Amino acid sequence: MIVGLDIGTNLTKATNDGERVVVFPSLVVYGEEKDWSLKGGSKKVYIGEEAMIVSQTMENVEVLRPLHEGRIMHQSYIEIAKFALNLLDKNAKVVATGLPVKSSKKERENVLNSLKNALNCEVILLPQPVGSLIYMGMKTGVCVDIGFGTTDIVVLFDMEYLKGDTMLVGIDDIYNNLELFVRNEYGISITPEEMAKLLLENGEVGRIRGGRRIVVKREDVIQSYEEIVKGWVDRVASRVKMLLEGLSTSIVENLVITGGGSLLPMVYELFQREFEDIGKVVKPDDPITANAKGFYMLAKKLKGLSEEVKEEKEEKEEKDAKKGKKK
Repeated sequence: MIVGLDIGTNLTKATNDGERVVVFPSLVVYGEEKDWSLKGGSKKVYIGEEAMIVSQTMENVEVLRPLHEGRIMHQSYIEIAKFALNLLDKNAKVVATGLPVKSSKKERENVLNSLKNALNCEVILLPQPVGSLIYMGMKTGVCVDIGFGTTDIVVLFDMEYLKGDTMLVGIDDIYNNLELFVRNEYGISITPEEMAKLLLENGEVGRIRGGRRIVVKREDVIQSYEEIVKGWVDRVASRVKMLLEGLSTSIVENLVITGGGSLLPMVYELFQREFEDIGKVVKPDDPITANAKGFYMLAKKLKGLSEEVKEEKEEKEEKDAKKGKKK
């Protein structure tokens, strides 16, 4: 089985067929033994949705996200990879995954070896935004991957890496500023997951505070959000333009934005406006899962080619052996 695995700062996405994708929070919680156990035992490690609930309700727990500012911080990365494979309910022979573009060679080697040993399979490591370009059938182009903690940029020419960058600017910058506004105006704090629900699903977030029910709706924050996001897009677009300086126009004909940030209100439209003098900006049909699907597609293709080469080699050896017998 081949698996495309995209472990992001905020969400993990995994697929074993290039179509159905499991998505869960990139969150690991290590807890202490509870005073009461109602299930006949107690867990010490919580991952994904369960970890998100536990982190908000249980005391004396350690809450970890495996990536911070584009760096893998601890072994919870492995816990999340194992959990993703368990959700797919099959043993993987090949796992294709990605890291931020500016990950060091040492970091890449450490992750590669750790995943191989923990998952007991072959691992292919790629720059994260490459997945979206592959998913969209582009061998040449520019991809801006707007994640939770970082924004990654990659430039490809005929599937060769030309240049790239990792900006320590992500959706969390928008959320942090908006969360500060909510705290000042309404006296409550909300999580990044709740912030996404507020902005993307037109939902509402509530807390009990001072014996009262306090609810924040999308219309309560949207004006502040619009002011924040304009400045944020300007920062990201300026950095991307610096990276594109001097490139052939044929390379930037395919200019893609992907990742959860591309789905936020106004972001795609603002990027289109920023790059209208360079080219048309496009995005995948599902920017959140596009990298995982692209990783799967590339791994399947590479695996197919390697099997083809293996078969050709075996056929050649068989023919040579037959020739040797005739002589």
